Amino acid sequence: MTNPKILITGASGYVGGTVLAQYLTSTVPEIKNASYSVLVRKQEQADQYASQGITPYLLAGLEDQDAVQQLASQFDIVVHAADSTNATAAEALIYGLRDGAQQKRAEATPPCLIHLSGVSSLGDRPVSQPSTIISHEFSDKHDDIYSYMKWRESINTYAQRKTDLAVIDAGEKAGVQTYVIKAPRIYGRGTGLFNKKSVHIPVLIGGAIAAGQPEYIAEGAGVWDDVHVLDLANFYELLLGKILKKEYIPTGIKPFFFVQSIRHSWKELAVGMAKAGIQSGALKGEETRSIGLSEATRKYGSGDTGLTEVTFASSSVTKADLATEMGWVSEKTEEDFQQSLLDDFEAAISS
Repeated sequence: MTNPKILITGASGYVGGTVLAQYLTSTVPEIKNASYSVLVRKQEQADQYASQGITPYLLAGLEDQDAVQQLASQFDIVVHAADSTNATAAEALIYGLRDGAQQKRAEATPPCLIHLSGVSSLGDRPVSQPSTIISHEFSDKHDDIYSYMKWRESINTYAQRKTDLAVIDAGEKAGVQTYVIKAPRIYGRGTGLFNKKSVHIPVLIGGAIAAGQPEYIAEGAGVWDDVHVLDLANFYELLLGKILKKEYIPTGIKPFFFVQSIRHSWKELAVGMAKAGIQSGALKGEETRSIGLSEATRKYGSGDTGLTEVTFASSSVTKADLATEMGWVSEKTEEDFQQSLLDDFEAAISS
């Protein structure tokens, strides 16, 4: 049996690059012996990966569905970390895996897509739609995440949620196993070759420096979980190892997985940022400021009010029951989180 061929999309990004680094340094024989390729957008990225002995494929984007599907057909497993909001690209990857599997021997690695998503698709709309406010802690083992998202999608369409549902539906239709990893707010320095910076917190830190104090929307009462990018990569390694060894992988009603360790409200995050800002010298005081959704949209949401609300004001609280059952343990602590805030401030003022 030949070594499984694995394609990683988004390998030049924060999570994708860190996950690839985790795979390449793994001591798990099945992971260590697999063949890895990457899909990137830029020639300089392709050249650097090629110099590391990793086969690069160059595409300007994921819009060419035929090209994406044809590329995926050459692989056994796709780790899709490029775009959690492009349903047609995810479907093309799944159908490509199906096409490739139909041409392979029965003993080959079964086709599989590991799709990176987030928990904003579960989040409420506390400012614009107070009736959606939720205090429920979602379990990937016990709750019907799929049906809940179908219901939410019937009320408000949301690209990330639409893509999650499309991944599950297309996988079942094509006979391709899918796993959707719904990550919370991710922090910490990545280990990939290119982007090593997260999204959520550096954006808010940039706003805090510009405003002279950290900001939060409305009461800042919404709560999100947090996970260090290395803890997230550890789960990717655990999951891939079980796939390659054909070990039992527990799932809920549908194959969604949460990966979380600690949690903070948006106001608590702002308070922590204020302390780190003072320590770094970027801020002068511990004051924080509540702002309205419209102001936050201008500052942080690129003009998209709905996206701003679910990304920077919502509650989305999860419990990683399945990951825990599989043996995953978060190694990072609240102390690591606070240190990461300081690191992000220092990086912001030195850039």
